[in-house]
Amino acid sequence: MGFSGTAKKSKKLSQIKLAEIVDMNFNYIGQIERGEANVTIKTMKILANALGVELKSLFDFTF
Repeated sequence: MGFSGTAKKSKKLSQIKLAEIVDMNFNYIGQIERGEANVTIKTMKILANALGVELKSLFDFTF
């Protein structure tokens, strides 16, 4: 499962900029968005904090 990139887009952040903020590789950010990476809740919380959103808002449960 990937995460919704809506928060990232609304902040006008690129994968590269978000990766710099959270000290992660930008390729990893892309893999998370596409659902290609196994991500821990801790990592998702770091991303949510960096984006200034609640953790649950990162998940897109629409199919």
